[in-house]
Amino acid sequence: MNSNSFKNILFIAFVVFCIQFTELKINVIKVAEILLLCLTPFLYYKSINKWVLLFFGLFTLWFLISIALNPFRDFYLLKEVSVLKKPYFITIGRYLELISCINLMALVQQFFKNKSYEEVLFFIKQIFLLSFFLLILSLIIYTLHMHGFITETRTVYWGDRLRGWFSEGGPYGLMLGFTFVLSFFYKNKYNNIFRTIILFTIIFFAKSKAGGMLLIVWFILLYHKKMYKKIRELNIIILIVGGIITSLIFVKLAGFYIDDINNIKREVVKRPTDINLVMGRIAGLFIFPEMVVDNPIVGIGLGNYPIMRNNPEYLGFIPSSPIGKTDAHGYGGIVQLLVDGGLVILILFLRIIYLFFKKIKRNKNGLEVFLYMFLFLFIFGVQIYFLYPWILLGILISLSEKSEFHDKRYISS
Repeated sequence: MNSNSFKNILFIAFVVFCIQFTELKINVIKVAEILLLCLTPFLYYKSINKWVLLFFGLFTLWFLISIALNPFRDFYLLKEVSVLKKPYFITIGRYLELISCINLMALVQQFFKNKSYEEVLFFIKQIFLLSFFLLILSLIIYTLHMHGFITETRTVYWGDRLRGWFSEGGPYGLMLGFTFVLSFFYKNKYNNIFRTIILFTIIFFAKSKAGGMLLIVWFILLYHKKMYKKIRELNIIILIVGGIITSLIFVKLAGFYIDDINNIKREVVKRPTDINLVMGRIAGLFIFPEMVVDNPIVGIGLGNYPIMRNNPEYLGFIPSSPIGKTDAHGYGGIVQLLVDGGLVILILFLRIIYLFFKKIKRNKNGLEVFLYMFLFLFIFGVQIYFLYPWILLGILISLSEKSEFHDKRYISS
């Protein structure tokens, strides 16, 4: 095996490792992030891509504003948690996580920099296939566990819910949705089989409502023009039936949250120690708007949500975080930008995305639909410091810089 082949295999394996193994940690620090931070001097000693530099500058600005304003904030310290969850340390930690995301984006962009567009698509295919192999392995473990051949496994929880190396089935389903989207970069006669297995895993094994809704949005983005043309040919009865079915799907996916939100006070009395109620999305829906109203311009500071959410002015009737637990609102990266960074950081982030969108939109090659998905991953719950969405952005930056880009369309059905 020559050195180039080894580098190629190492790159594919490392990217898939960053996608799949988010809960592989040393204490509270993710192993993938440690490795990415170690790559920092090797990624930038020669040059730095314009888009990478813009995100690096944005996140550094966010960090500096947070550190500068932290002395003027009221913190409610958590009990029996890592020292890294204390004021200032948590901000530094989140900043380093963001830098690791940028490093992964830069690594992908630089690796593909001197590759032809056919080679880039080939590597995307290999990343997808290795990710799919790990999915099949997880399904085998799941089956063996459900039939009693394996008694304990980290990949299954709550009895019958698959989560891989993620904290829960919901985030795992979003990652599978990301993997699903990668298969549309290239053509393969087996893609429909692969996609069907991923779809069934998201719905029936991971039971990820967010992952299911993400794929609905993906298909709407991908086929909305064809759908509109077909809809115009249909009669009113079919339109009504189709509308009802679509509405029922969304209501079903959101039904578990709707009851708890409508009856939150009752549920808190009944289940005061249920972390799925008093922490995460349901509790966050009542907490983070108060934070935004109180800190609209520059936010509460990078990473400060868990150590400020116990402020009685924000909590209302929601209990404080349980001892030893670190909360997150669960509403994804876009809300996180607004809550932690305020309108300043959110607007600057969206401005960078808009400028990049204009660049790829001009070429009329369909890449913008993948950029939409980069944003929708954060809208549906992926935190801004999760690694795998930034792989997608690194791919898009690389493809946008290819001379062949102007003559190719990148979406394959």
